[in-house]
Amino acid sequence: MQFELDLIHWMQSWGIPFWKNFFNLWTMFGEEAILIALMGFVYWCYHKKMGEYLGLTVFLSQIVNSVVKLGFQRPRPFVADATVANLRGETATGFSFPSGHTQGAATVFAATSLRVKKRWLTIVSSVIIGMVALSRMYLGAHYLTDVLVAAVLGIGIAWGMDRLTRGTGDLRKRYDVILIGSLVLMVIMLVVGRLTIGAMGDLTDAGNFYDKLEGLVKMTAAFLGFVLGIRFEERRVNFVNHRVWWKNIVRLVLGLVLLLGLKEGLKVVFQLIVPTGDGDLGTGDYLQAFFGLGFDFIRYSAMVFAGIGLYPLVFKKFNL
Repeated sequence: MQFELDLIHWMQSWGIPFWKNFFNLWTMFGEEAILIALMGFVYWCYHKKMGEYLGLTVFLSQIVNSVVKLGFQRPRPFVADATVANLRGETATGFSFPSGHTQGAATVFAATSLRVKKRWLTIVSSVIIGMVALSRMYLGAHYLTDVLVAAVLGIGIAWGMDRLTRGTGDLRKRYDVILIGSLVLMVIMLVVGRLTIGAMGDLTDAGNFYDKLEGLVKMTAAFLGFVLGIRFEERRVNFVNHRVWWKNIVRLVLGLVLLLGLKEGLKVVFQLIVPTGDGDLGTGDYLQAFFGLGFDFIRYSAMVFAGIGLYPLVFKKFNL
């Protein structure tokens, strides 16, 4: 809608140097690295069961976000209007509605507030969610409706998963049902994407297909890795949280290095086998795109499984 473009133009009229840096800082609270670090800290160092809830909630929320994006296929503001500046292009891929950054931040910080129940944390979380939403508009990545709907979805999913995981019964069966549903939904959306997504801008049909589906594939894989990791840890490891500060710092730093190393190391290896970077997917290269998505699925499921299930073995072996 035109008023949403007018709002972005007005925000960007505030000026570039200071406000660009200011909002780029806030937008990082909705990015993958920050969310992974927060979930890792909670799971490894603070409260394992809360970490399980947090991780499953965030990954499910991002699956929902990716599906809705594919359903609406709304172009980004800077795509719809060339006068809108794209001030953070590397985090503005895929479709626009709803905002993945805003939904990710809303999910993780709302979920944390629901479990910790501290007034100060609720206030801080609300400020972060609001600032991430504003940052996505200022940076030209999203419309007002993108961030509003994303915030509602994120908070709603956090609340729903909080109710679900507090109930009695076998939680593992509930996780399995959600996981199976997510896998089926991913397959359906791959078919829908193949039939509906064509070339756009500098992207070929296959390149655009890969670009728009990789988020859904990665988050579904992460959900799978998380569920399998929880089961492995419960049966083979069963680590405990403690309050020895220096050991927790070691746990967190080593864990993040492990996850980053797996994520980027496997990416390098898989890119050598099936290149999917800019310009690598030509017109009609759908088989290459599907293989690339398959390798993304393996990479994210392996990374998350290692962090949740295998890495805690180190805690026992080295008394961390």
